This record gives sequence, structure tokens and C-alpha cells, in this order.
Amino acid sequence: MEILKKLFKKKELKKEPEDIMKIANVVGPLVDKTVWDIFITYKVELLSEPITYIVPAVWGVQKDGELTPVQKAIHHRVAPVIKEIFESLLMKDMGGAQEFALNFLIRGIIISKIAYMIEAFRCRLNERSMDDQSLKEAIIRLKPLGSA
Repeated sequence: MEILKKLFKKKELKKEPEDIMKIANVVGPLVDKTVWDIFITYKVELLSEPITYIVPAVWGVQKDGELTPVQKAIHHRVAPVIKEIFESLLMKDMGGAQEFALNFLIRGIIISKIAYMIEAFRCRLNERSMDDQSLKEAIIRLKPLGSA
């Protein structure tokens, strides 16, 4: 029986190794760049509002009331990035629940990264115990040090 299996065994074509980092190398920098751009552009508003301010901005909806102009602007920056991430994942024929779950995860990552940047910056400012004028000057002079 074993001999028959060997005789009739189909020859497997050798496949090229798949680059498992291909999609991650697109999605990661795209999310990081978007988060950084949003933080740098709207840092004054993000630092002066409660940390929950970013959630409706990323989702594009407010439970009670309208989005502020800054929240709308943030949403307009996030929406095309999420679409681009969906396209880069090459996922087809997703059901509504699957699409929402993936959307939920992507938006959650963006929210978490922005919230982390806000809180890290606030903690850094508190460590230096700056007065209000110094805080404004520090926000204006903020420069990127690297990338994640």
C-alpha cells in the first residue's frame, strides 16, 4: 500500500517563500504616519481636551450631538487610511460582522496610539512642571525624534 502511495503521489510544485511581513510593512508605517500627522496638526486641541475627545473623531460620530470642526477634520484624515488598510489586507467577500470587527480593531489601534501620545506628552510636561506659557511654547516646538 505504501508503495502505491509513492507511485501515485503528485509532485508538489515548490512555492516561493511568502513574505509574511509584506502587509505589516505597509499597514504599520501607514498607521504610525497618520497618528503622528494627526497629533502634530491638532496637538493643541488634543492636549487641551479630555482624552475621550479622540474616540468620536476617529469613528466620525458623536453619541450626543455634533462633532467639532477639529474632530471632523481628524475623521477626514482617518477614513481614507482605513480604506487603504482594508485594500492592503486583500480580504474579499467579508460579511458585515467581519468587516465591522476589522474596522473596530483598526480604529482601536489608531485611538490607542493617539491617546498614548497625548498622555505621554502630558506626563512629560508634568515632569518638568511647566507654567502655562512654557507649555504652549513646548507644544509649538514639538519635533519628531523617530518612528515606531
